[in-house]
Amino acid sequence: MVKDFHKIGFDEETELKLDIFRHYIRNWLPVFLSKITFSEINVIDFFSGPGYDSQGRKGSPLIIIEEVEKYLTDPKNPKGNNIKIFLHFNEYDRNKFSQLENNTKSFINNPLFQVCIESKDFKESFQNKINILKNKDTANLVILDQFGFKHITKEVFKELTSCSATDILFFVSSSTLKRFLKQEGIRKYFPNLTDEAIRGINPYSIHRFVCEYYRKLIPEQKEYYVAPFSIKKGRNIYGLIFGSGSLFGLEKFLDVCWNQDQVIGEANYNIDDDFARDEPVLIPELNVIHKQDKFKKELIDKIKKESPNNNDLYKYCLENGFLPKHVNEIFRKLQKEGVLKVFPESVRSGAYYINWENYKNNEVKASFKIVT
Repeated sequence: MVKDFHKIGFDEETELKLDIFRHYIRNWLPVFLSKITFSEINVIDFFSGPGYDSQGRKGSPLIIIEEVEKYLTDPKNPKGNNIKIFLHFNEYDRNKFSQLENNTKSFINNPLFQVCIESKDFKESFQNKINILKNKDTANLVILDQFGFKHITKEVFKELTSCSATDILFFVSSSTLKRFLKQEGIRKYFPNLTDEAIRGINPYSIHRFVCEYYRKLIPEQKEYYVAPFSIKKGRNIYGLIFGSGSLFGLEKFLDVCWNQDQVIGEANYNIDDDFARDEPVLIPELNVIHKQDKFKKELIDKIKKESPNNNDLYKYCLENGFLPKHVNEIFRKLQKEGVLKVFPESVRSGAYYINWENYKNNEVKASFKIVT
């Protein structure tokens, strides 16, 4: 039986999940509120809970309200005029819904944004909101903090990824898939996965595997990006999966993840069993971080084969779970060693132009070659 964490109080792992929610919302809001790109923005929380846990700590709906209000009331923040803001909260449990109503009632008539609360089954609530999400004049952030994983089916995921300007953040109890492999109630949600494939997964990497499952549901020609963050609690692995049709959205999410995990930007535990994760070790062969080392080698191979430009590498690093600053760090070392050449030669040393603005405007300012 799943424990109700609202009643027993948020544990450290739930607090981490909520902190990622908070900081992504904080990164997301200025993109759409600082100027009029869309006339309406929606933040939709389909599994809201009562708003607080038993210790009075804020849950996702109160975090959303707090971050939106903080942005809108800060005079230093740029704001587009007449942007309508709707915060949608759904909670199916009637007792929690009543608490949610009480905990948000002081914001119902807020002139800065509109709070909309309902108590519906997820399927009904989702169908009620899908037209909002598909409206091309809205920007949307969807949070799905489900228990387990049964609600985010491949059909729901495909619907969400078809919505324009809609970022999604959803929670998955990934280790359940491996632990209850034979149960039909579990397997029906992952019909394309074989028993052999699931058995062969390193338990620590199960959330990566689940994220990859969702990634494969995206049509090949569609530009859409997903990324995981794994959370370990005891012997169980949970996690968040982020999805966006924008590389800039992916960068904003990865920035949050790297602030949480400054080693590989992906987990609250030693997911790759790196000996040197916490501090250097004496044996040189073991003194590596596998994900970092793999990325550097593959980056160098890509440059050798393709001589990519700054925009190619902006996309490449994000798709591999790294930020432009990580490429810049690698490049500075390679350039100092005389291994990396930047063209045209008039480009000042240390300038690589790997950023969203150049990518968005298709400004090719540099290309790169490895010389030996």
